[in-house]
Amino acid sequence: MTTSPNLSRYFDSLRAETESSWLAQAYLPPRLFRQMTELRSILVLGEVGAGKTALELSLKNYAAQNSPRLLTASWRPELSDEASGDTSQLFISQVMDALSFAFLEMISRHPSGFVNAPGWARDFMHWFVHVFLRGASSYHLSRLADRADEDGMAIVTRLLSELPADVLSRDALPSSVLSHLTSAIKAFGLEGIWVFLDGLDTLLRLYPERLRRFIATFFWMLDFFEEETFAFKVVVSRDLEAELFKSRVVITRRISVHHLKWSEEETIRIVEQRMALALGQNHPPLSKLCKGNEWLAWMGKYAGTSPRGWLELTRPVLDAYLTKGKPLAQIEWLDAYRQSPPPLRLDVETGRVFMGWGEISVVGIGYKLLHYLYENRHRPCTKSELYYLAHKGLNREPRSAEDAGWEDVAGWEGALDTALYRLRQAVEWDSRPGISPLYIVSDRGKSQIRLENAQ
Repeated sequence: MTTSPNLSRYFDSLRAETESSWLAQAYLPPRLFRQMTELRSILVLGEVGAGKTALELSLKNYAAQNSPRLLTASWRPELSDEASGDTSQLFISQVMDALSFAFLEMISRHPSGFVNAPGWARDFMHWFVHVFLRGASSYHLSRLADRADEDGMAIVTRLLSELPADVLSRDALPSSVLSHLTSAIKAFGLEGIWVFLDGLDTLLRLYPERLRRFIATFFWMLDFFEEETFAFKVVVSRDLEAELFKSRVVITRRISVHHLKWSEEETIRIVEQRMALALGQNHPPLSKLCKGNEWLAWMGKYAGTSPRGWLELTRPVLDAYLTKGKPLAQIEWLDAYRQSPPPLRLDVETGRVFMGWGEISVVGIGYKLLHYLYENRHRPCTKSELYYLAHKGLNREPRSAEDAGWEDVAGWEGALDTALYRLRQAVEWDSRPGISPLYIVSDRGKSQIRLENAQ
């Protein structure tokens, strides 16, 4: 049996944004998905690899399937580089801009909703679009043209080209504008408005302090949008949990909070659903790729509870299984992982150590050594610097008995070797006799140690 040509399609990218053409066929909704689709604001927190983007795409797909009952907008915040009293006004204008385009997009595809709406509602939305939509009309028309209905495109073109009636003053209070908006939405026969916050994890990586300021302002701003027809859908990294839970709207439960977590049984189902797409419905159960129970126990430890972790660590074994055509013996799946080892990673801020997607325990002198090796993983480190700089915490390495802090190598080398041995026991998952380490590697004859396969 040879490797399926479809395997790379379903197991390589593991980025939901590149899998949208087929993701719905393999997607397993979280247990509380139905609650997440209710017309109220939600905050979903998840670890890296938990499937946050896939969840957001699934929620958007749900909204699209219920179109045109819901007006759905995607808002990618433009973060201010300074804390300012005008920040909330800036964010409100950004939300209104996103809603303006979403409305035009809806009308371009479902023109009957506009034609059948009361005149006052049409007049208000015409005014709303002119006041809040940013950018050139020609640009927006070109964005809509590919999927638009001909009659819908004619309506949108007219809305953008003709001046509206002065329904409200351009200086009208945001609360007044929002009140009119929600009334108009109901008049158009819609049940409500969903606004998705896009790109927050990317912003967290690029502008962490700006994003934290934004979070504080955004959750304060939710009071302004407290309308029964209005809901924000926020899916974000758990790295922001501490900031988020300082917010009054979270504390007072004005926004429903969910944690994106998966059981081992659910992660296995996620993997098997992709296997079904790649190999057909007659694919083997995940548990039958290898002989015995050791492999699934290994996966449970190093793939953790992350769907991405289970998908990534299944791929090498699935390749080997398809090549062999029958279940792998332990030596075979261990060798498969030696070709593409799960990476070792330190969260230096929290002191947590991860192997693949699972957390492992490294404490005491072992953690000091690992931390130093991780910070210097681009080069080999001498035993001497590991002892003096990593373990003893000196600022510089003494070179002779005349230097402060110097100790005879015979007094500390044995203890250091013992600490390195115990560190290997903590991180090296392939402990077969005679097998070379994958992570804590010694350069024999040079008294040097280097960290490999670290991310």
